[in-house]
Amino acid sequence: MTMKDDCLFCSIANGDAEKLVWQNDIAAAFKDIHPQAAVHILVVPKQHILNLDHLDDPELAGQLLLAVREVAHAVGLKGGWRVRVNNGRSAGQVVDHLHFHVLGGQELKHDAH
Repeated sequence: MTMKDDCLFCSIANGDAEKLVWQNDIAAAFKDIHPQAAVHILVVPKQHILNLDHLDDPELAGQLLLAVREVAHAVGLKGGWRVRVNNGRSAGQVVDHLHFHVLGGQELKHDAH
């Protein structure tokens, strides 16, 4: 597993256990510090992956999506929740580490399609 020493999300996912709400061997989850919904959790791979353009392993991609579902259920989201991924700075990705936003716990407004 490759980590980046100066990456905030690598640090949290691989060592800041008190901040985690869920983890397994490949991913970790923690609360977003700027929540956009009643429940807003970030799911990150434990290995450093810049964004979706750098996720080349189909098995890992599937494991990450299953982790997103497990996290949503673990934090009590049922009956509907949203997953969002910002890919690159121009799309709103603030931290240069792949992460999935899991949002729910309230009625969410429709996004533009």
